[in-house]
Amino acid sequence: MNMGLAPRPANEELRAQTVVKTGLIDAPNPDLFQIYCDLAKDITGFETATFSLYDGEMQCSIAGAGREDFTPGSKTERGELNVCSYVLLDSEPLLMEDMLKDPTWQDHPNLAGMEKGPGYAGFPVINSENFALGTLCMMNFSGPKGLNDEQISQVKKITSSIAHMLDLQIKQKELTSQRMLEALSHFQKVDAGFGLDDFKIYVSLCSELNVTADDAAGIIKVGLAEADDGGLVQLTEAGRKLQFDMNLQQKAMKRIKMDGSEADALLEELFAEID
Repeated sequence: MNMGLAPRPANEELRAQTVVKTGLIDAPNPDLFQIYCDLAKDITGFETATFSLYDGEMQCSIAGAGREDFTPGSKTERGELNVCSYVLLDSEPLLMEDMLKDPTWQDHPNLAGMEKGPGYAGFPVINSENFALGTLCMMNFSGPKGLNDEQISQVKKITSSIAHMLDLQIKQKELTSQRMLEALSHFQKVDAGFGLDDFKIYVSLCSELNVTADDAAGIIKVGLAEADDGGLVQLTEAGRKLQFDMNLQQKAMKRIKMDGSEADALLEELFAEID
């Protein structure tokens, strides 16, 4: 095999854009998907199970079971030797009970010297827009292994659940972005001198994050926040009323669940859109 690129799906551009919208390529959040890998491994009896997403160039590992070397967020080029990349090309799984007997993959360099071929099962994760955003791939390195019809059906249900979670991720991200943009517009009407840094501080207080009195000086000056003798900054009654008017109540902010660098990353992304 030559070291070229794996073939791309016909809808590759839109597919890859949708993957990026999940926000999981740079922030994998494996806890959301670990249970699916564990279930797939238990149901099939395969030694490993890995859920990955694919942007335009790379395979990004999100969650895995049975792999001591697994690192969430690790990336591998979508080259033609990347077997899982081919799973994206079909709505049905790619199943090989013995890879050494498969005419396409029997000469794969990673199989060289093996006496018994590994079993492989790769299932596409297809979302509501019919985009194969990722794969749930299983390997049995110790020898051949296949799946029966019931196991295939069960793993397909698992991939459907993963796809639903991905759709929810996109919808929540879009909802959060829309809410924050509307809130920013409302916030800037309070005081013409407010800048984006002031908005960051205000949102941080709405999210019950700690900020310093120096950083919050702008919103303290106009009466939206106050600092006690110990330096703890909290919203005033006027600040809480504005929070309600901006539809950033505590319940909503807890659903957003930002902290520290996550809050900064989200706000920076939103501000980039505004600029």
